Amino acid sequence: MEEVTTATAAPRPAWRVLFWPTVASAAILAVLVALGTWQVQRLAWKNAWIAELRAAEAAPPEPLPPRLEDPASAVFRRFTVTGRFRHDLSVLVGVHERGRQLGVYLFTPLERDEGAPVWIVRGWVPYEAPRAVPNPEGEVSVMGFLMLPERRGWFTPEDKPAERRFWVFQPEAMNAAVGLPASTPFALAAIGPDRDPPIPQRRPAQPRNDHLGYALTWYGLAVALVAFWAAWARKLLREDRSKA
Repeated sequence: MEEVTTATAAPRPAWRVLFWPTVASAAILAVLVALGTWQVQRLAWKNAWIAELRAAEAAPPEPLPPRLEDPASAVFRRFTVTGRFRHDLSVLVGVHERGRQLGVYLFTPLERDEGAPVWIVRGWVPYEAPRAVPNPEGEVSVMGFLMLPERRGWFTPEDKPAERRFWVFQPEAMNAAVGLPASTPFALAAIGPDRDPPIPQRRPAQPRNDHLGYALTWYGLAVALVAFWAAWARKLLREDRSKA
């Protein structure tokens, strides 16, 4: 009777086992390094931008011109404006907690002798009775920092124009809701020390700067990937030499 022998397949060399995982790891490593480098570049840009905003905030207030050609270049700068409030056209924007009390921001258009009306962020008011605040009549002067329109996010609730309730500052939508023909494409957020509503802001909200943390995260993942691949490759090569 003829003896039947079963041939066992020879184990693959370590370099063949490593080839495609190495290609995939190199591609992932390139992506991680690119993301980390991008965050470093964003960090440099954000630091320069914050420095410009702080310089604008520290500059002395100037009279608001009838027309501002480039509002984006003047963001956070302080201006003074004189006019008359249209309290009958006030709207409520956003939501903000202050001292464990929920509230909103009161926006009121200010009509000027020259130039389009400008929306004034008078300040924070309680959610329960947002309009129960003093409303100065006659000519008033307001000092505040320039505020650009805000963008709606994916999860921003729908506005309620009929109730004059908005979640973000968008002057065109607010104008349409109150019947204001036109306004400046920006607002002035009043600055002041008042403790009673409407409570103005003391300074502009500073932009977040988390880019350094993001960069360290991406670079850290890249280092971890290289360390894992090196340990795995060393193990395979050691086993390959021992079998040889």
